[in-house]
Amino acid sequence: MLYNSLNKDSLQRIGNIVNGFLNYPAYAAYQIESYTYDWRAGVHALEISRDGRVVNLFLFYPDPYGKIGSFAIYGANLQGHYNAMRSSMMAFGMHITSIEMESGASDYVDVYIEY
Repeated sequence: MLYNSLNKDSLQRIGNIVNGFLNYPAYAAYQIESYTYDWRAGVHALEISRDGRVVNLFLFYPDPYGKIGSFAIYGANLQGHYNAMRSSMMAFGMHITSIEMESGASDYVDVYIEY
């Protein structure tokens, strides 16, 4: 069975995002973790927590070519994330092609990107 995965460039982009959070003084009191969330689907997570509680979870999904095709944001301040990204149509230096507030088991921001 063939599984999806993020390519090396996409994983490096996620690593750069993680380093950005780690080096940003406002996040000094937060724990930043990056890990494979679902290896079969090729989903990679970036988790921001504080005092043992998850504040935000970013899940990065591959497109058919291994590039980051989309990501979802779960957790706190979803409207703020949505508003900031919607106004610039950029996220982590990548162009947003579509952004929506979604509801499911929990609310989330669904972001499709192109780079």
